[in-house]
Amino acid sequence: MTDTTTEQPPALNTRSVVGLGACAAVALVGIFLIPTLQGPSGGLNVRFWTMAALELLAMGGVVYFVLNLHEEPS
Repeated sequence: MTDTTTEQPPALNTRSVVGLGACAAVALVGIFLIPTLQGPSGGLNVRFWTMAALELLAMGGVVYFVLNLHEEPS
């Protein structure tokens, strides 16, 4: 069987790839910041919500960049 279609696949959006890398870096930095936040400053509640906000920001970025990963050819 031969495939005779000549349709090009959608192009990869470079900005989205860079954004995915940046969001992954933010998530990793957030994970490795946990031990530094174990000092007496602030309470557990403040540390928890700080980390939750950082990870939620990274997750929102990943969702946005994955949805815009491919550019439709025009």
